[in-house]
Amino acid sequence: MSGPLAIVDYQVLTGFFLGACVVVWSIVMVTGFFPRTAGPVAARGLLSAILLNASILAILALLATLAVTTLALPWSVSVIAAGLAILGAPFLVQFLPTWFRNSRLGLLAVLVSCAAVLFILSDSIPL
Repeated sequence: MSGPLAIVDYQVLTGFFLGACVVVWSIVMVTGFFPRTAGPVAARGLLSAILLNASILAILALLATLAVTTLALPWSVSVIAAGLAILGAPFLVQFLPTWFRNSRLGLLAVLVSCAAVLFILSDSIPL
């Protein structure tokens, strides 16, 4: 077999795609809480502010990890995987109930999912 798929590490590709899906899903979930004054009632308060800021930091850490992970993949493969994630992941948010999307539990799910994918990708990062 020739082409870019001949040299792909499929474990890295799977982790990259999963990470890209979680990043896009998380961004869609977190943007529902902005602006905070017009957002859901769960977005107000100290605990919500802490969860919101921690979720944003987790998304940024996952984005940085994905940027480093692209070094282990051919450019064309990483572009296609990220494009599929960008197209598909926002539809996952539509299947969630409204009470979950607008609650602190939704922010906690973003934080936990980003941390889980960061843990999974920790073996795939080329050093």
